[in-house]
Amino acid sequence: MKSILLLLATLGAASNVYAGSLVIETNNHLYPIPGRGTSCTAMNAGRTEDLSAPHISISELYVTNKTNKNFYPTRITFRTGDMGYACTYSGKVMQELGLADVINPGMRAQTFCNMKCGAVPFSGHPKWGYLTVYGHNGEGENLEATAEIQMMN
Repeated sequence: MKSILLLLATLGAASNVYAGSLVIETNNHLYPIPGRGTSCTAMNAGRTEDLSAPHISISELYVTNKTNKNFYPTRITFRTGDMGYACTYSGKVMQELGLADVINPGMRAQTFCNMKCGAVPFSGHPKWGYLTVYGHNGEGENLEATAEIQMMN
């Protein structure tokens, strides 16, 4: 009986290690930027101030693929937990951040342009924001990873 339980526990642990995960590293804190902002899309097109005030700038965004399959990111979303606010980057807009189209197993990818979101609701006290990267592996399985960011005032 002990042998069977040990075998099942070992197989369960091995499958978890085999599956791996995605890891996001990002800013620890975000502060409201009171003026209007310029997104990567507008900057690349020679325009300015396409974001409403107040806006945020996520200057650090790293995605590490700790799975054993390629990861294909499809969108990145920043949301607040208590105000129902969401800012989503996908398609060409997400590509302009500079995140790799394919993140190979063991690879750590990063954005080269800050993810910026406008008209972010702030309150009189710190609250949590959540940055999530969504995508899939080569077999079509959906994957996602979320990081918490404290929003300061």
